[in-house]
Amino acid sequence: MKTLHFLKTCTALAATSVLLVACGGGNDDDPSPSNEPGVLTVSNATVDGLNGVYGNGALNLTDVDKKNPIGSVPELCTFRFDGANKVGSSATAFGDIRYRPDATSLHQVFLTFDGKEYGSGEPADTAVVRESDQVRFNGKTLTASDGSGATLRVSGIVPMRPNRPSGC
Repeated sequence: MKTLHFLKTCTALAATSVLLVACGGGNDDDPSPSNEPGVLTVSNATVDGLNGVYGNGALNLTDVDKKNPIGSVPELCTFRFDGANKVGSSATAFGDIRYRPDATSLHQVFLTFDGKEYGSGEPADTAVVRESDQVRFNGKTLTASDGSGATLRVSGIVPMRPNRPSGC
């Protein structure tokens, strides 16, 4: 009887573990709710309908990870966010932010507005402000990743989680 109960318990635990992995439970790769507000203002967009304010509440964030890839890419601190809903619209924004440890500006950024990805590998018009747990954009020009040549300018703040690796 005890053996049967033990086997049922082990089977239930194994099934739960498989479901958690399959459904993404316990996965820190997806942004999760934070209490940190963030807002991005898009202007001068060459694609109609993208100009406006994104972020009408707290953003969802991943933890900041330190990655040291093999090859010529430098060691980077990275995190992602989502949940930046456009005010007065159903459009949303999300992003992937990358900066070098101890740097004061971004290394690379990819932001998606209403389904179209824009990016930049230039540090100009960005700031990593660790003491405020924020990344700031000051009229940062981003170019569409699809080769269309579309551009936009972004100003605003994306928060970072405070429990970051050393240098991040």
